Amino acid sequence: MYENEKTLILDRKYTCPVCDKQITSKAVKANSAKFVDTKADLRPVHSNVNVTKYDAICCPNCGFAALTKNFTNTTQIQRKLLREGIQANYKSHEETPCEVYTTEQAISRMKMVLLCTITKQAKDSEIGNVCLKISWLYQDLADELDENDPNAETKRANYLTEAKNAAMNAYGHLSNARMHENFPIAGMNETTLDYLLSYLAYEKGEYQTAMQLLSGVVTNRSTSPRLKDKSLELKDLLSAKLHADS
Repeated sequence: MYENEKTLILDRKYTCPVCDKQITSKAVKANSAKFVDTKADLRPVHSNVNVTKYDAICCPNCGFAALTKNFTNTTQIQRKLLREGIQANYKSHEETPCEVYTTEQAISRMKMVLLCTITKQAKDSEIGNVCLKISWLYQDLADELDENDPNAETKRANYLTEAKNAAMNAYGHLSNARMHENFPIAGMNETTLDYLLSYLAYEKGEYQTAMQLLSGVVTNRSTSPRLKDKSLELKDLLSAKLHADS
């Protein structure tokens, strides 16, 4: 899909906060990703590389995994939980050399992030953010399907089902975070999160909740033009659904 992706990737070294071993993870070179747009669920689109594929750091020695921004942010209590819940049952291994991560590899790595995030009893915002990224990756996998594959439609349906399930998990955790945590939440300000929650509520069929969340986004003067455009598009979809239901 991205012909020159390997030229945009480098191996970055980290020290695992759980086992203290030095590890290597692939990362996108700074300022090399060319942003195009975001989808309705805020899935980022770049013309030359899928940055979400490289947002998980996984230790092959102890099994600890986290999003790049959270990799070093573990407390002593969380490290204890991870050693007992992950490392004690994990079989260390040498990673198979590769030039880039496939989307399937990225999903597997992100699911390990989710397991560790739950094990260390992280906040709802962190768990919800990982679920959202898993949803994005399954949508990417659906987009990458070869149309000549005789099983393409079945695979697409399966991938999109997995994407929907992950998105609904994200909705639950981020909704809880919205009620109990301070902004920014998962890197989002209030209007961005409310838009996302509105879209996810729409996807779940909770149209009244979606419209209530969206109304504040549309009228807020601090909402960016890009987000306001997305909000107005979503408002039209919601209005049609609510009209049909009535």
